[in-house]
Formats: sequence, structure tokens, C-alpha cells
Amino acid sequence: MKRLSVLLLAIAVLLCGCRDTDNDIPEETTESTEQEEPMPYPFSLNGTEISAQPEKVVCLSPALAEIIYEMGYGDKIVGRSSYCDYPADVKNAADLGSAANPNIDAIIDLLPDLVITATPIASKDTFAMEQAGIKTVLIPAPTTLEGFSSIYTSLGLIFEGLFTGTEKGEDTYSVISKALGNTDAVNIGNFVYVTENLTVAGGDTFESAILSCFGSNIAKNETGYGFDKAELIENQPYIILLSDKYSVDDLLEDEYYSQLDAVIENRVIFINNVYFERPSVRITILIDGLLIDFSNLQRQEND
Repeated sequence: MKRLSVLLLAIAVLLCGCRDTDNDIPEETTESTEQEEPMPYPFSLNGTEISAQPEKVVCLSPALAEIIYEMGYGDKIVGRSSYCDYPADVKNAADLGSAANPNIDAIIDLLPDLVITATPIASKDTFAMEQAGIKTVLIPAPTTLEGFSSIYTSLGLIFEGLFTGTEKGEDTYSVISKALGNTDAVNIGNFVYVTENLTVAGGDTFESAILSCFGSNIAKNETGYGFDKAELIENQPYIILLSDKYSVDDLLEDEYYSQLDAVIENRVIFINNVYFERPSVRITILIDGLLIDFSNLQRQEND
């Protein structure tokens, strides 16, 4: 009898242990532990929230419009600046004035998702567009190579969103980056670039950023276009890069340029300023042309 009681007690203890174990088993849950994947939109660009991929844009910058076409988004442009003329297809979009004097009523009638500009639009005009639900994003003109590259990244982000947008911008800009990498083949020494206003481009200008890949800008320590031309006489640049708006004869008529050996000895190379005013993939045409011109000049010097 005693043996039977011990056996029954052991069975009872085992059953209690099983019940305790069962209580430790967590209940099934349908709640997902996976994190949500990040989305390409919205994000903020230069203070403007880009909430979705734009289907219709107004571009009030000839340079940005050209790059938008270059990147394959030209069909998104429904309105443009009066100055937008390249590529030719851009002229099919509505002419809406300029960033300085936009036709706000016409822009609102088009109801674009976004207005893209390289120069600020008056506050009263941006406010009117905001009231109509139209956002404006400013992508400034570049003064450095980094700024030039960032334009492509910014436009990639606008039209592709985060992640793939950056890659698209970098891929498109890589053609320009490769061309700039080839400039090591020629070193022209000291130079100055004489602009369309017969001023000298300082070191913080886009002209200097591009041309300094080939040599050293004598005006590199000057800001803007205020370099004192009288200093050129003492420094004597080896070569003059000149806006093709002028000729050597124009320089010979100038009090200061006429005293430069580079002018007297005709070491002058002409440049179409459009490449600096509207930087795009066409800058590679300038680079290739300069490489040929510099090589020819050095060959003549050696002969």
C-alpha cells in the first residue's frame, strides 16, 4: 500500500511539471517583426520637399533643361524659359518667360508638379504658385566641379527618388568626369580667361574650375570678375583663353591686354562662352577642342 502511494505521488509531480512547461510556450503571434523598406519619396532637396516623382515640370533654366533632356527626362518638361533652345525638342514646351519675369498665371494653368530653376524666383511669385499647390526647387548654377556634379545628382533624385537617383546622376556625369580626367595630357602653364565682358575670370568661377584642369589661373586668388588687369603685365600669362566674341585685334586695342606677350605673340585660344553659361555634357566638346588646340600650340612652340 505504501509503495502504491509513492507511485501515485511521483505521477502527480510529473503531471504538474508538464503543465508548467506548457505554460512557458509563447503564444503564436501574427505581428510582423520585419522592418518596412525605406521609400524613394519624400525627401528634401535644397529646402523643398519632393513628395513624389514629378510627371510634369516647368524648367526656367536653359542649362538645367538641357541636362534634364540629357538624362532622359525631357518628356516631363511641359513649360520652359524663353531662353531654352537646346535641344530643339525643348521648344515644343510652353514659353513661360524667365526666372526673373515668369508668367505665373500660365504656369498655374499648366499645374506642373514642380518648377525647377537655377536662379531664385521672386517671393510673391513662389507664394502664388504654392497657393496653387506648385512647388519650386532651386538648383544653383555651379562654380566648382563638385557643384557641377551635384546638379546631375539633384536631378536624378528628383526624377528617380532616393537610392537609384544618386546612381543615375553619377552615371550620367561619368562621361564628363572621364573627359576631365584626360586633361592631364596637357599642361598649359599660367593662363587667364578673358570673358565676354573683357574681364578676367577669378578663381571662384566655373570658367576657372574647368580651365584650371589644364593649368594655373593667374587670377585664382581673385573672386568673381574683378581681377585688376594691370597685374597681368607683371605676371605675364603664358596663354590667353578668350571668349570668341572678340579677336586678337580687340585685345591689342586694350590698354593692358596689348602689353601681354601672349597677345603680341598670338598665344590666344578662343572659347565659346556657352559652355560655361550652360554647362552640360557639351562641356566635353570644349575639353576635346582645347586638348587639340593646346597640342597644336605646343607643337608650334617646339618647331
